[in-house]
Amino acid sequence: MKRRSPVVLALVLLLAVTGCGQKPEITPLQRKQAAALVSEAEFAITIRDFARAEDLMRQAAELCPDDGSYWMALGNLTKRNGKPAEARKAYEQCVEVYAAAYKETPQNGKLLMRQMYAEALLGHVDKARALVKKAREKHAQDPEISAFDEAAFERMLRNPNFKELAL
Repeated sequence: MKRRSPVVLALVLLLAVTGCGQKPEITPLQRKQAAALVSEAEFAITIRDFARAEDLMRQAAELCPDDGSYWMALGNLTKRNGKPAEARKAYEQCVEVYAAAYKETPQNGKLLMRQMYAEALLGHVDKARALVKKAREKHAQDPEISAFDEAAFERMLRNPNFKELAL
């Protein structure tokens, strides 16, 4: 039986450990490809080809999984196409992306509001209310956030367009 060199073993372990837990970096080319797919999806929506738009938006979200707007659009399209389980997964991913983005840039209260909207679409109204409260407390200087009070939240929940997309 051959003995492996301790140096080789150490290198293998080092490579295995350094790769763990790291997200692959999204290249500028991937971002451009995703943007092109989103543009094509938007066109498909205008001609009411929602199945094609869903497929294109899924590809964009997979290329750039750190873009919450892609996940939100994918959730909207899958819900519209009668796939609530897939919509739930996309909305949940959207929540995760916006929560992570807010951790990185806590000065951007709009990220909390986007996370709130996704939570509300998932039917997590209490979580959504808590996010509005947090956003209003931490970002009181933002006029859009400070204007979003309980009445605005209730109007959002009653909006027919919101109800169409909500789970």
